[in-house]
Amino acid sequence: MHLEAGLNACYRIFVNLMRASRLVILFLLILCAASALAQSDDDAAAIRREHWVAGVLVSGGTGLIDRTNVQFTRAGFRVGRVLTGELGKGLVRGTFELDAEVMPLDYVLWGGYRDVYGVGGNPIVMKWNFTRGRKLIPYFMTQSGILHTRVKIPPGNTSTVNFTTGAGVGFNYFLKPGRSMNFDVRATHLSNASLGDHNPGVNASLQFSIGYNWWKQ
Repeated sequence: MHLEAGLNACYRIFVNLMRASRLVILFLLILCAASALAQSDDDAAAIRREHWVAGVLVSGGTGLIDRTNVQFTRAGFRVGRVLTGELGKGLVRGTFELDAEVMPLDYVLWGGYRDVYGVGGNPIVMKWNFTRGRKLIPYFMTQSGILHTRVKIPPGNTSTVNFTTGAGVGFNYFLKPGRSMNFDVRATHLSNASLGDHNPGVNASLQFSIGYNWWKQ
């Protein structure tokens, strides 16, 4: 029985990893297609030096491995600043950006439980913008945030406050000078840091975000 349970668990992990891989491949295909677009005009000049950025965004995703019954939907806004001019050389040349995201709508669907409404945000979002492109600017990011819900999640003797951490990749595509759309995919972890008696959390989830941004000095 223990062997059968172990094999079943391994199978579920494999299936969920395959699902996640397909999503990552899809993201890479989108990125490659966007890279093929014409980049003749330097519409991305704003991201090459110190600039403020404000934007709106929506995101959604699902838990992985043993948490596939958990889905996330979020909507809100961001504000941030490119803190440096271009640094480095070659493929890694880029700028450092620090953002904060506020999510007045943070909705969790926990399978077999009930819909859970909350508010959340990522007060620390760090990005490295790879600035070789003239319209398409890929980036690597890390985030740290908090989620407050009206009931405890996960169900049980847990907590209404959870913390989120994660990393991801994405890109800004500049529609014209000072205006961009961005898309990213993030791997995130949710935990209450033992604020409750139990801390089952969501060890891994995959979340996609799309937004529109305004860049100002």
